[in-house]
Amino acid sequence: AGGDVAGAAAAPGAFKATNSGSFVRQLNLYGFHKTPALAGAGAAAVPGSAGPLLRFCSPYFRRDRPELLGHMKRLTRANRERLAAGLEVRSRRPRRFQQ
Repeated sequence: AGGDVAGAAAAPGAFKATNSGSFVRQLNLYGFHKTPALAGAGAAAVPGSAGPLLRFCSPYFRRDRPELLGHMKRLTRANRERLAAGLEVRSRRPRRFQQ
């Protein structure tokens, strides 16, 4: 399975956004998918939060695997069309991985 975006050990308030819908949309554009709640965890609200804990994963976002980040693509309409046509979609590597 994919890696956690914000695991159970994440600090409260680590991902602040004024509009959670926009944040989720950005996660989806980069290939993250919402994962079902773990058995026993349910969709209970996190203490001090306004809603349930949501978990997202991506096969290219893994702890201790920075080389996988180069495979992440922003799935815009143009990029989806390029992928459907069998063309390559390029992405820039984060600066700390560029040489």
